[in-house]
Amino acid sequence: MLLGIDLGTTGCKAAVYSVTGELLGENYLECPLVKPSPGVVEQDAALWWDLTREAIRQALCAANVDGHTVRALSVSSQGISFVPVDESGRPLSNAISWLDTRAMAEVGTILNRYSEADLFALTGKRASPVYLLPKLLWLRCHRPEIYNRASKFLMAHDYLLCQLTGRFVTDPSMAGGTLIYDIRGLEWNRGLLAAFQIPEERLPEVRWAGTSLGQIRPEVARELGLSEAVMVVVGGQDQKCAALGAGIRPGAATVSLGTATAITCVTDHPVLDPHRCIPVFPFVRREKWALEGVVGTSGAALKWLLQTFFPGQSYRKLDELAAGSPPGSNGVRFYPHLMGATSPHWRADVWGAFLGLTLAVGSGDMVRSLLEGVAFQIRTNLQVIEGMGISVEELILFGGGSRSPLWPQIISDVTGKSVVVPPTVDMATWGACILAGHGVGALTDGDRELLTARGGRSHFYPQPEAVKRYEEVYHQYIKQEEKLMMENGSR
Repeated sequence: MLLGIDLGTTGCKAAVYSVTGELLGENYLECPLVKPSPGVVEQDAALWWDLTREAIRQALCAANVDGHTVRALSVSSQGISFVPVDESGRPLSNAISWLDTRAMAEVGTILNRYSEADLFALTGKRASPVYLLPKLLWLRCHRPEIYNRASKFLMAHDYLLCQLTGRFVTDPSMAGGTLIYDIRGLEWNRGLLAAFQIPEERLPEVRWAGTSLGQIRPEVARELGLSEAVMVVVGGQDQKCAALGAGIRPGAATVSLGTATAITCVTDHPVLDPHRCIPVFPFVRREKWALEGVVGTSGAALKWLLQTFFPGQSYRKLDELAAGSPPGSNGVRFYPHLMGATSPHWRADVWGAFLGLTLAVGSGDMVRSLLEGVAFQIRTNLQVIEGMGISVEELILFGGGSRSPLWPQIISDVTGKSVVVPPTVDMATWGACILAGHGVGALTDGDRELLTARGGRSHFYPQPEAVKRYEEVYHQYIKQEEKLMMENGSR
């Protein structure tokens, strides 16, 4: 048996899989965000560990298996969010979430030392308050008593590995989201560390995903009902683990339809976007990198629509309403920039909008326009990626939105690409299990490819008439978006 843990932004999931890829049992627990003031978003890191332990116990119970049969476990987690800890791994404060934007001034400090172009060339990222470096500078300036006491700064994945093994370890896919990791050299960038006086010894050691760290701490094994011989394996950032679990490969991009949407492609070398629109990360496999476009509020936008305009209804009902509207939503256009425009636009000053509302517009038109708006943003990101010479012939969809019988078809029609939906929408825990299996020799690359290609997948293909209609609508959509950005930027 293999155990996968996925510590996301708003919850923790644990899942037990057989080595043949069969999901035996899982459990999910909500993890609240702490938002004491605008721009400040934190989490209780101690709660991360409490929820992880409970999710593991409940997943083993749901699987109805003896925990002593689990051979290995690994961790998938949200990226960038971090917590300062003492030498024993005990949190010194709340964790600062990747959603936190309080370090805007520190971004300016970084750009006073490095140009956007130079920073992107080193790290594959734009300067942004979501990343670890500006947050560390903020912590040093505003909470020096915590910064100075900290033995290590650990991201969510690293914190869980510390609790499981007592070791301070991260992986390249996590480190790649810090703004201080060398995207080519695959190591902490000593020039950036020196420039901003960040001691390397206060950062976790970087080990490759799929590397065994040895046996779990005995007292933790006993508490969780696991064997003391269970091996703990380095995992990675959740979107990368999910892409691995979904079977990403050359020619196919993965698209997560969760709270946010990540459009991910893998390459065998770091491809840097000359326009700095699409960030690049190390992947969770050696000698592989990931280009990752982001739609910041996709599933979050649909949830907002449901709660705001259709309280008491279900997502299935929204699908039924949207299915009654034709491609193009009778002229309604939705722009899902509810927390600013993410890639490839990178405009924090742009807001979401419905355009084209008239007295003839029905509820189904509004719902369908939201599904189409996210699909249009996916297409825009794909066009940038393909413009960099990356071939994408197929999209692999997962996440809660992939359960919809309509949304995958809309995405296929808008992008003109075939779409595959795996039988299980949660890919991050399965990706973590693949890494765990690799770490103990229970799975090989051939096994992984066989398992991710197993049956039960749904297929969607572009419908010629819909493709033709969406080609026209997409160009109208983009023109209106350009005007929307000009208007927002002038305010």
